[in-house]
Amino acid sequence: MAFAVHFRYINSPLLMVIVALSLILIILRDATFYVFSAYSLLLSGLFIIGVRLKDVNLCGLTGLALFPIIYENLLFSTGLISLTSETQNRLFQNSLIFGLHFIKELILLVLLIYRMEITKRLFPNRNIYYTFADTLLPWLCLLTAIFSFLALFENYLRNGRGYDITLFFYAFEVTGYLFYSSVCGILLVLTVITYQQQRLSPQGSDR
Repeated sequence: MAFAVHFRYINSPLLMVIVALSLILIILRDATFYVFSAYSLLLSGLFIIGVRLKDVNLCGLTGLALFPIIYENLLFSTGLISLTSETQNRLFQNSLIFGLHFIKELILLVLLIYRMEITKRLFPNRNIYYTFADTLLPWLCLLTAIFSFLALFENYLRNGRGYDITLFFYAFEVTGYLFYSSVCGILLVLTVITYQQQRLSPQGSDR
């Protein structure tokens, strides 16, 4: 069951890594380009390690973690969707931005929930197994999806109904950095665990 909670995997080192990365990315939140670049480089490095270890589970999870960055860059960094809005079109433009974020998170959530089934179909001869990241990442994604929906609804109340509510609007960027840093921490720990398991397993190279 994809949403089964295995609390035995949640330990102090993992939480410390997540907290440390969260603080670093929050401090650097104004340097969006550098943060996303560091995130992409780190996950690309973990993906390459997964390829070297011949572990399709690590490769699949790091690949899915890179999906939000690719999605956002294709839509926003290319100028296809503007991140600025004028007073006369603020309701529509903000709804478009928050709505696209919400769609992204729903897509990622489905892919994470069915990660094992999809991977087994694509790589039937590989050793596909359930990791602690398969427990934590969908919950993180679900939380960000809920937050995006609330930001979308708040935008309607603010720009459509005239209520002065900006809680989710101003917290939206910070929660995004928390999500990315948490993903980095989880996958970094997963990479270390995978490497250690393969060192101890005589069949590790056949995965």
